[in-house]
Amino acid sequence: MVNENARFLDTGTQVYDFYEEFLVVCPKCAGLARVLIDRDELEKMSKKKIDRLRNLLFAPRRLVCLSCLHRDYRKCTQIAVGGGVDWYFRLPLWLDVPCCGERLWAYNRQYLETLENYVGAKLRERTIEGRRSFLSKLPTWIKLAKNRAEILRAIEKLKAKLPAGV
Repeated sequence: MVNENARFLDTGTQVYDFYEEFLVVCPKCAGLARVLIDRDELEKMSKKKIDRLRNLLFAPRRLVCLSCLHRDYRKCTQIAVGGGVDWYFRLPLWLDVPCCGERLWAYNRQYLETLENYVGAKLRERTIEGRRSFLSKLPTWIKLAKNRAEILRAIEKLKAKLPAGV
């Protein structure tokens, strides 16, 4: 649980900082699946000396279900960033729950922990870089102090959906 008297310093975390892993609903069994960078293909791309971030964002992805072992592969030339789906296969996120009449979702554990620390802090400060952070673009209902307790309860529900090691 987050210390609700804590301060949160937004140093400019970008939504792109969460690109490495997406936890999604498997299209075959509705179990937990992971969308990950295909590291073997990335090695081949890296030799071409293209921009590193572009390599990482557009690196081929593997979908692996942790329940039924369903697998899929996708090479990306375009991605759709944002929303309650992964950027590559456009599958619904595993970490998704109703909250405050809206949907609260997270791409992965790191995203969820960042969100929890932000929401749980009574004092939220921002560096100059923080003006462009993904947190500054969150919907108003997530930023409102009156919703803090309900959002933190929803985050606890999402954390409970995470298996150990994921």
